[in-house]
Amino acid sequence: MSDVTGAPVAEAAPASIDVVHSPADTGADLSISQAARALAAARYKPKEQAAPVEQPAPVEQPELAQANADPQAEAPGEPTEAAEPAELPPIEPPRSWTQAEKERFQSLPRETQEYLHTREQEREREFRRGQNEIAEQRKAIEAQRESAEKARQEYEAKLPALMQALHESSPFADIKSMADVEKMQAEDPFRFQQFQVYQWKMQGVQAELQQAEQRKATEQQSKWTEHVQAENARAAELIPELADKAKGPALVQRVASELLPELGFKDSELAELAAGKSKLSIYDHRIQRLLADSLQLRDIQKAKAAVAAKPVPPVQRPGPARPANAAQSEQIQALTRKLDQSGSLKDAMALRAAQVASKRR
Repeated sequence: MSDVTGAPVAEAAPASIDVVHSPADTGADLSISQAARALAAARYKPKEQAAPVEQPAPVEQPELAQANADPQAEAPGEPTEAAEPAELPPIEPPRSWTQAEKERFQSLPRETQEYLHTREQEREREFRRGQNEIAEQRKAIEAQRESAEKARQEYEAKLPALMQALHESSPFADIKSMADVEKMQAEDPFRFQQFQVYQWKMQGVQAELQQAEQRKATEQQSKWTEHVQAENARAAELIPELADKAKGPALVQRVASELLPELGFKDSELAELAAGKSKLSIYDHRIQRLLADSLQLRDIQKAKAAVAAKPVPPVQRPGPARPANAAQSEQIQALTRKLDQSGSLKDAMALRAAQVASKRR
């Protein structure tokens, strides 16, 4: 036998047994069908509903109860202070407006200021966009113009070489006079036709070469005119006489008729220089002479200014020099004579004042 003793097993509760009672209106004996119906009715009889379980009442905390409590009524006579709206920043008027327009803008209602400010921003935005588009178009046009100008210059630069090549490769070197042309027309009409085509080519190249030279000369003349106008404007700023309608032409005439011929310039040379057809080097002996004369004139002007700035002693009368207090002595002597003649107190006081002033000096 085992030494381990098991724990006492609790007795199971007896299972409930449903008793099927016979119906009250039947007799003692039941038929098989009646017994089956009674058994089915007892088996499917609904169970009694369980009694509802009461839930414990929730315990309310004192802090939560105080928070959920109705707020205390405000004491009568104490007005509630409403929060004032934050002040909006001022709207700046457009920068492009005048001072009067800006002052007028500040006097308008804020709603109107906001509307005008928005419209002005949109206008400036569109204006800048238009400016950018125009600038881009201008850049594109300028690039195309420069490209076309470069191609034209390259083509015109090749025209002399093309003309020379046509001369050298000419198959009509034997045609040197009109008699040769007439003979070729009579004896070889086909070669005469080739000669005509060759002449047309030469004439076309020659015409283009002349147009290129004329265009180049026009551009150079235009640039030279702009250069002359700019330099004359600068000279008028430095030499006021040139800006004067009367003194300016007279000064130019003197330079052209007196100074430049004296330096050695000829009229034909001056005409070419004035038209921009000729250039003058700074090493030209006449320019060097002009610069030397200008330096000498400057030295003379500086010498005159130095002499004028030297202090000059005051002019003195002939005879011995008077002492420094001679005027005071003469005044005292005059007052003394006057006092001797009048004997008044006023003259005596004047004499005394003059004597005191003389001693102080």
